Amino acid sequence: MDIAAVIDTLRRLVAFDTVSAHPNAALIDWAAERLRDCGARVLVQHGDEPGKANLFATIGPDDRPGLMLSGHSDVVPVTGQAWSSDPFALAERGGRLYGRGSADMKGFIACVLEAAPRFAQAGLATPLHIALSYNEETDMRGMRRLAAHLAGAPVRPAACIIGEPTSMRVVTANKGIAGYRVKVRGHSVHSSLRDQGVSAIETAAEIIVFVNALQKRLQAAARHDGFEFPHTSVHVGRIEGGTAHNIIARDCEFTLEIRTLPGTHARDVLQEIRGYCDTVLLPAMHAIEAGTSITFEEVFDSPALDERGNLHLAQAIMPLCGHLSAGRVSFATEAGILQEIGMPAIVCGPGEIRVAHQPDEYVEIAQLQACMLFLEALARRLERGELPL
Repeated sequence: MDIAAVIDTLRRLVAFDTVSAHPNAALIDWAAERLRDCGARVLVQHGDEPGKANLFATIGPDDRPGLMLSGHSDVVPVTGQAWSSDPFALAERGGRLYGRGSADMKGFIACVLEAAPRFAQAGLATPLHIALSYNEETDMRGMRRLAAHLAGAPVRPAACIIGEPTSMRVVTANKGIAGYRVKVRGHSVHSSLRDQGVSAIETAAEIIVFVNALQKRLQAAARHDGFEFPHTSVHVGRIEGGTAHNIIARDCEFTLEIRTLPGTHARDVLQEIRGYCDTVLLPAMHAIEAGTSITFEEVFDSPALDERGNLHLAQAIMPLCGHLSAGRVSFATEAGILQEIGMPAIVCGPGEIRVAHQPDEYVEIAQLQACMLFLEALARRLERGELPL
């Protein structure tokens, strides 16, 4: 294991500015070339946005299902954050490697790319697949596109490890996440005639008050220990509306986020909110002005990862990474998308989620070393075809 080579690869990966709003194709092409150089069969799947692409590579036999290692290539923005060093130039300080995406999740990708020649030389009995996706940090469109391709493939991976930062602990469950853009159209009049108008801002406020009350009911209805917040959650993260203090607001828009426990669907939670709007708010609005409305636009919806579908995989992987118990996390991953197409998935990767998305994001060198040891142990098991996928 050459940790210096891993660090060099991570340095190159961090230097690619793959903030979700930007193209990721340069990183994908670079990774594809590296994988082809070690004998992997590589598919670059172009996205429906300019400059966006997924990568899917296979090492070993192509006539049987294998194990997929998956990571997202995009990162969150750095705008407005106070970094101690250039976020796109890897910096080493005190055993930590600082840079945007170092933990979430280019550290894992660096380890996989460095381990690829070892897998290629092993003469694997069970194939290894490598997947890199785009837009995980926004709408997970990349993985949905790749999952649709894999669902129709003659031979597809039998299971997947998503390398999100878990301090190399196996995670068997994560919450789902859905986001909606809620638009309220009111009826604008002079504020001195407020009884003749419909305030979009005040209507939005009523919806938000209902959402807060719904949160209390959700907390009373279900609890799933092991998550940091052991309930389904609803949250309003941004609101904008109105034009002046003396004008009844015609328009107001806010974002609604729903994070669901495994076994719960965002659409069911949303239906309660829609029901309140349809039966309570809209009739009163329409009594004043028929053209008023409340609309819900889905921005993204990624399902939860349910541990009932992956415990056999977790039990096979846990001994390889030095942990004898599995965990649950509240952050969302792409694993639930794969589980929807019948592919068992777990989450395990180097780094800590608490530093992800933050200024001075870092991954500890010791975590990268632990990941490389895990990949070496995994190569030995795949070489002998011993994993029960």
